[in-house]
Amino acid sequence: MTKETEYKLKKSKTIRLSDSAIKNINYMVNETKISESELLRSMIEKAIEEYRLKKAFNGIESGKESIANAAKIAGLSYRDFYEKMLENNIKTNFNEKAVGVSGKKLLLKTK
Repeated sequence: MTKETEYKLKKSKTIRLSDSAIKNINYMVNETKISESELLRSMIEKAIEEYRLKKAFNGIESGKESIANAAKIAGLSYRDFYEKMLENNIKTNFNEKAVGVSGKKLLLKTK
């Protein structure tokens, strides 16, 4: 299976980039020895993951989202999101009743 079929590409997008961005992309392609398409795809996917995680963290810190809902926003399992919260020292506004038994460890580490 090729990378193209692994991604199950549905659409292509055309974007305009500055000369500086193109030079940087070419440099990165030469340095990493991966295709331009793969490099750009991975950069976009990483940016999307970072955006979703940041949005989820903001929801947690503001108290607008539960951990379970924030995990869905981030596109992660509850456990993986919980670990990301610990890694990033995300503060919660929840009490023990709101997070349940599985969230007690999180409350202790984030207060």
